[in-house]
Amino acid sequence: MKSFLAYDDSVRSPEMRHEIGEEVVDPVVFLDIDGKRIVVASVLERGTFESREDVVDEFWTFDDLGFDELTKDESFPTHLLGAELVARALRRARIQRALVPPTFRLQVGDYLRDQGVEVVVDAEGWELRRRRKTPWELEGVERAQRAADTAMLTAARMLRDSEPTADDRLRFEGEVLTAELIREAMQTNLLSQGAEAEVILVQSGDACLDGHGLGTGPIRPNASCVIDCAPRDRRTGVHTDMTRTFVPGVPSEDLKRLHRHCLKALEIAIESVRPGRKDAFERVSEYFHERGFPTRNHHAGDEPLGEGFYHALGHGVGLQVHEKPFLSRRSDELLAGDVVAVEPGLYFRGAGGVRLEDTVLVTDDGVEYLTDPYPYDLEP
Repeated sequence: MKSFLAYDDSVRSPEMRHEIGEEVVDPVVFLDIDGKRIVVASVLERGTFESREDVVDEFWTFDDLGFDELTKDESFPTHLLGAELVARALRRARIQRALVPPTFRLQVGDYLRDQGVEVVVDAEGWELRRRRKTPWELEGVERAQRAADTAMLTAARMLRDSEPTADDRLRFEGEVLTAELIREAMQTNLLSQGAEAEVILVQSGDACLDGHGLGTGPIRPNASCVIDCAPRDRRTGVHTDMTRTFVPGVPSEDLKRLHRHCLKALEIAIESVRPGRKDAFERVSEYFHERGFPTRNHHAGDEPLGEGFYHALGHGVGLQVHEKPFLSRRSDELLAGDVVAVEPGLYFRGAGGVRLEDTVLVTDDGVEYLTDPYPYDLEP
């Protein structure tokens, strides 16, 4: 018998949010005993869970476990009240061995072990549970993606309608166009669509070599502008992730070449995203290497690679922006139901860089785009 156990609120814990499908700010107990799902929570959550037959087979309140009497016992340590309720839930369910996620609270785990429960951290088991996206999670990805597309349109319009100045800057509606101005406009747009993103990368020119650097200051004309946006759907807490590269002005021949090869690499990667496969990163690395671009797979220097294709190819997307499966040197075998972001990129100091990123659903036959892909053109 397999018994999965989680104890947390679903704001902090992506494992709990995935299982119960609701945003609950106080800790609850979740049990899955060979497919039978039990939620134990405050009586205040009764209305939330008794109507969720898709999530809960049984709902117990903490009062069912003697919470009221327990709080009247002033000799019982307050900081262990939650742990004791978890222990009582396990006793009621006749569970002596529980599989918990790596994020399980250490204090609760220690208490349960003192009570004779075998607590086993099962990272792989919990990761597999989260990789099987629920219908409401897929709806959240789609909403987040539609919001991201519209926010990207906002950024593209700002780049397209800006005018170059004599000091190698751009001016938009009377203001110097900066990464901060584009980011703020995109964030405002996302909020109007029920999404949010605290972090949006807007990297002009060589700033794209700073990895996850936000990008700051003026946008340069005729230079690459990499915009990476991973908004969160506020209704479900689920993310998407997308990147496009624009050139406000005239792209150099180098940028056109990088863009052409990144677009081809994206096609190769998407063709490789199939259940049972894990070779997308290898195939993209080989494609770049054969055309003379540095890659992590072929780098032999003592220092970390800082140009060319110097990062992983992609990652899972869901209640976290970066989650299993990962498409990298140690890629995970893909499963039907995974949602993955695929993001080949090439970057060179002095030339700038290009990255293109789409988020797709892995199906039995390949991939499904939850929305029509945003155009890939360098022209904004």
